[in-house]
Amino acid sequence: MNPIWQQKRLAEFCKDKGIHLTAYSPLAGQSTSKVNPVMQSEVLQEVAKARGKSVAQISLRWIYEQGASVVVKSFGRDRLKENVEIFDWELTNEDRRKISQIPQHKRVTVLGILSPDGVSSVDLAELDIVEM
Repeated sequence: MNPIWQQKRLAEFCKDKGIHLTAYSPLAGQSTSKVNPVMQSEVLQEVAKARGKSVAQISLRWIYEQGASVVVKSFGRDRLKENVEIFDWELTNEDRRKISQIPQHKRVTVLGILSPDGVSSVDLAELDIVEM
């Protein structure tokens, strides 16, 4: 879950069933591609600049405001500090509107959707396959 892959249907399902949602890849860093759609999002960069925050902070704050938990992969002191500095401010309604309009796509490698038994249960129609 991240602003580029907002998982709206999943979030609604989880809410209806009382299931807490956790974002395991909040900055879309699981890809081996040099292109990171979260960190390079013009919308998120614009919001970050206007708020005096980083794109990572905007993404993490957006997830937090969705009511989800966030699992980050940060080890450096500066990044850890930046990650916890998302709780003393809020996104504006205009920020949320802009983020909600970001085109949604999940980027994966072909190997990322294959299992030992063949193709996983991933809906290929929902994916942008960018690496082979």
